Amino acid sequence: MNATTSIDSKGVYPIRIAARLAHLAPKTVTRWVEGYDYPYRGELRRSAPITYLADHKESGDDRTLDFEQLLTLLLVKAFKDKGLGLPTIKKAAARAHERYSVDNPFISKQFRSDGNQVFIDIERAPGKERELINVLSDQREFRAIVEPSLFKNVVFTGDHASEWWPLERQHSVVLDPKKQFGAPHIAGTGVRTDVIAQAVKAEGGGAEANNAVADWFGLTVDQVNDAAFFEGPWQANQKAA
Repeated sequence: MNATTSIDSKGVYPIRIAARLAHLAPKTVTRWVEGYDYPYRGELRRSAPITYLADHKESGDDRTLDFEQLLTLLLVKAFKDKGLGLPTIKKAAARAHERYSVDNPFISKQFRSDGNQVFIDIERAPGKERELINVLSDQREFRAIVEPSLFKNVVFTGDHASEWWPLERQHSVVLDPKKQFGAPHIAGTGVRTDVIAQAVKAEGGGAEANNAVADWFGLTVDQVNDAAFFEGPWQANQKAA
């Protein structure tokens, strides 16, 4: 497998693009990827990068993340939105990796949360009932208190995440690291959502523009609507980023 094929199969997301897809500020993503210094009681301390984001490519404005790292951003954001602190999130991921042999817990469909703690869904032995284990305490927990999944719109092939449907599965926008370098596109077509949205904008927007663009690209109007809806907030925020 040559280098180009390898990179294409993993997806390529510059920091600013990854930040928009994850609904995070680029500065936040950079801090999670690079780590950062902060003052504490007169001392300058350092917060280490999130392990699974630190292995990025290039540096500075050229740094990129791959598909699994993009999903890592999404899960860390989900935990943060639930009120979990970054040190707790890092510690839980490290323990899951060391104790339960999970390569990257942040992209595992086994990782769960109830908003206060982090759990991992494991099979203690073949044929035995699966258990939810509190990653920090190693205590078994009741399943009812834990969300079914933090990645309900991610498709897994075996243990690996293979697709993300950011508008949920009933819509047509998908990210697949093996297609279009991981860029958002219309499922089954390979037509990128940013290209569709730009074409709609060039035609003045509205129903007539959507119909025209659908004809040009051989899409349905619903697919064009999905692309325009997905790209709308993203493109509107480009100048601010």
